[in-house]
Amino acid sequence: MAGSDLIKSFISYCEWQETFEELPDDVAGALIKHIFRYVNDENPETDNLIVKMCFIPIKQTLKRDLKKYRDELLISS
Repeated sequence: MAGSDLIKSFISYCEWQETFEELPDDVAGALIKHIFRYVNDENPETDNLIVKMCFIPIKQTLKRDLKKYRDELLISS
């Protein structure tokens, strides 16, 4: 998440559990590692189509949360 070097946490949503529960353990592990690499600005890449597809809505949510956080910082400044 570009520009998030000052942010040390992120929100994980309970609704994501359904996605993780449907995945085999090895793919679920790959997905959570992909998420952590993303939020730590490591620009993760994967050839695993399932991880790519599952990550799309998670990434959209993380970006939306980051934008909301930045907007609230501007308002409070």
